[in-house]
Amino acid sequence: MSCCIDFDSIDFEMITLHGSWARERHIQRKKVGYGKNQTASTRGESGHQNHPFMALVKPETTEDMGEAYGFNLVYSGNFMAQAEGSQFDTTRFVMGINPWHFRWQLKKGESFIAPEVVMVYSNEGIGQMSRTFHDVYRQHLIRSSYKDLKRPILINNWEATYFDFDTNKLLAIADEAAKVGIEMLVMDDGWFGNRNDDNSSLGDWFVNEEKLKGGLKYLVDEVNKRGLKFGIWFEPEMISPDSKLYEAHPDWAFHIEGRVAGLARNQYVLDLTRPEVVDYVYGCLKNILESTNITYVKWDMNRPLTDVSSCKLPAEQKGEIYHRYVLAVYELLERLTTDFPNLLLEGCSGGGARFDPGMLYYSPQIWCSDDTDAIERLEIQQGTAMMYPLSSMGAHVSDCPNHTVGRSTPFKTRGHVACGNFWL
Repeated sequence: MSCCIDFDSIDFEMITLHGSWARERHIQRKKVGYGKNQTASTRGESGHQNHPFMALVKPETTEDMGEAYGFNLVYSGNFMAQAEGSQFDTTRFVMGINPWHFRWQLKKGESFIAPEVVMVYSNEGIGQMSRTFHDVYRQHLIRSSYKDLKRPILINNWEATYFDFDTNKLLAIADEAAKVGIEMLVMDDGWFGNRNDDNSSLGDWFVNEEKLKGGLKYLVDEVNKRGLKFGIWFEPEMISPDSKLYEAHPDWAFHIEGRVAGLARNQYVLDLTRPEVVDYVYGCLKNILESTNITYVKWDMNRPLTDVSSCKLPAEQKGEIYHRYVLAVYELLERLTTDFPNLLLEGCSGGGARFDPGMLYYSPQIWCSDDTDAIERLEIQQGTAMMYPLSSMGAHVSDCPNHTVGRSTPFKTRGHVACGNFWL
């Protein structure tokens, strides 16, 4: 565990954030009581379902008054947070890497660095706890040059076209966007390999010039001529069974020998514990970003980890894989932000499944949820704001009726909520 704190009282309530895809980080508050109260993830990511955060508060604590102790793990993988009421009417809080399937072989002279926990105390209610977290993350965690800047207003083609787009469609969107002062066009999933749906081509990070006639540089140049910047979507950690990469390197996907691997969203997870896989992935990213004037990247991850085994690690190190995976993701992001320091990077994991301080260290904003319905977003964004600043929440004013829940909501309401005015 990264922290262990003992309190001389059992008179606490615990606040946790729970959810699922499209309803992340809903606030739950309940009495600690006797025994163990745990929130955790074993999905290889911090997850849609639970969050690496817990607060212990007095029963009388409100938004504006009372004591609150907040804990947030700076980590993007399997975690555990636990409050235990003991027989002696005390409370013990622990937080860290989830011990499930975790082992680390430590040889003579080596060291292991556990993730950090951000710990906040407030005697002025939950609101002061939240504001302290916000200040800490803005001033001491987020490094991007964008952290103190207004972000460009962008339009993403996803709900307008899904996979059915070409250069002309994207330029038509750019033409309309320029008329109303939108500052960036983001090209979402479907620009690479032979990807016309979500059944193929992850890992084949080369431009599909059947869609993008004239190539990527021509498209970006034309968008720039219209006064807009250009952004692009990647899902670098994944591989499709129907891809040239999988055909050449099936062993690069997580799998357990002798078993049929489990698909999610028609894709497998790349074994990033292997340096050659990390080098390949980063080489593809770098080649695309160096080929033309791209100023924004949306980094997606649309499934959890399963079949977690690596043929490169000996048996005594198999318990290291989940953690090594997280370290490899951080290595990729460190390379990216070092080589492209002026890039606006937005994290995403099927929406908000990896919205955590570990990712904020690399990306100043993270896609809050795939659910863009303004009413649904009220609860999602309120929970997220319990410890993360509003500037870190990616939000869209999306199509109506909403594509996720089918609700029709006034444009003004959608605008207010996307701008963070969700307590109005």
